[in-house]
Amino acid sequence: MWTAYQRLRESGRVLHSSARGGFYVLTHFDDVKAALRDSATFVSGKGHRIPMVGTPRAIPIDYDPPIHTEYRKIMIQALTPARISAMEPFLRETIARLVAAYHAAGGGDAVAAVTLPLPLAVLTEIVGFSPVTVSQLRTLTAAMWAQVKETDYDEARRDLREVVDGEIRRHRSEDLDDYITALLSTTLESRPITDDEAARVLITLAIAGHETTMNSAASLMWLLAADSDLQDELRAAPERAPQFVEEVLRLRTPAQHFARTTARDVVVDDVLIPAGSRVLLSYAAANRDPDAFPEPDRFDTSRASRAHLTFGWGIHQCIGATLARVELRILLETLCQYPRLILDGDPTFEPPHGGIHYGPHAVPLRFEA
Repeated sequence: MWTAYQRLRESGRVLHSSARGGFYVLTHFDDVKAALRDSATFVSGKGHRIPMVGTPRAIPIDYDPPIHTEYRKIMIQALTPARISAMEPFLRETIARLVAAYHAAGGGDAVAAVTLPLPLAVLTEIVGFSPVTVSQLRTLTAAMWAQVKETDYDEARRDLREVVDGEIRRHRSEDLDDYITALLSTTLESRPITDDEAARVLITLAIAGHETTMNSAASLMWLLAADSDLQDELRAAPERAPQFVEEVLRLRTPAQHFARTTARDVVVDDVLIPAGSRVLLSYAAANRDPDAFPEPDRFDTSRASRAHLTFGWGIHQCIGATLARVELRILLETLCQYPRLILDGDPTFEPPHGGIHYGPHAVPLRFEA
């Protein structure tokens, strides 16, 4: 996959494919960043996927201002800096418990034991999903990804929607003090939020709230186990964990790309992209652009912090970026308290989930004696 991105970059800054009804591809860092910043030209209201089967309805990514601004405002309430700071003791306790159990078992699949349970546990705390709901999210999300490229988006996530609708009913009938309850009483454009809108907000939080962290944490544990020098570098200076986090986010981009549609004619590198064109913005290719990151395929913790495009840029920048960074940092700090990780087999990978999300499916590790 990564060599394919290199070939794309080397083929030109603006590429065109006739597949899926035709679309353009931007792979260079400066071009992708400029497109992300220009939300008036590269709009989201016609869908964030190629192909976009059915009506785009994912909140907030499939909407443009002004309603996008309203949706984003209510979603940020789940992830304010104050809430994330207050959650740090919970995060430390949760990660300590998961890693201790993983160590006691002698290792095993890091995804099943650590990197998936972590963000799912966080969803109960920060959103208000019940443990029963959270226990179903990964299976339901995987089932959705298996259908979404060829099926209407709402139909593909029908089973997930049923579970989320159950959460809405539960919160309307019980006196619960959490984000879901606050969401159901909020207003949008001077009107009450509908149950449909609330459900789609919660689906976004459920999916995005575990995919990125799961994939990035799994990549981190795999890369450390595969490189003893890198692991020793971290153990010698655990305070540098944030640099390790930023570099894995760049090198192993968890969300590979998102689509936009041009609202007007636009020229990129002397290539005219006509109004109404679908454009794929490749975050993963941009994050390995040698013009932006010398020796881009090397894990280098001395790079400028947060210079990558993993969490996007502009008005659609990932709402959960700060939370993901905190989770990954605490995971690294906790792992430094245990013996070295060692590969116990090859990691396995699946095609990108839904064509977008990518990371190890299983990472077999053990602890050094």
